[in-house]
Amino acid sequence: MSSEVPDGATQRHSRLMDLLTFINLHEPHGCSLTRIQSYMLTTYGLKFKTTAEMVRELNLAGVLSVDGLGNFHLTEKQKQILQRMKKQKAKEDRLAPLLKRIDNIKDEKKRQKALKLLDRLFNLLPDEE
Repeated sequence: MSSEVPDGATQRHSRLMDLLTFINLHEPHGCSLTRIQSYMLTTYGLKFKTTAEMVRELNLAGVLSVDGLGNFHLTEKQKQILQRMKKQKAKEDRLAPLLKRIDNIKDEKKRQKALKLLDRLFNLLPDEE
């Protein structure tokens, strides 16, 4: 299997995270199902029915909540998780150039030592604020 084409679960996860990010951008007012469906149609080509099933599933899982007007919102717990993931990604992005350079080290022993140092550096760096 080519690493260029994601498997179904990876693709689904990516779409779900994008859907959650889209809803998060519309807080505090939330987002209607039709607006979410339109976004997923134009971005991924998903049918309205498919998106509605995804939203329903996220709602049942407690990731989304619905207000009295029918707008979807992220739960507080989910907002915190997205915030942590954003900080984690920013931290990883800062170290990505180093990782690329380490990957080019031919000597396996030196590469392993450099990876250990990178891991220590990652753990020492503060999260982005």
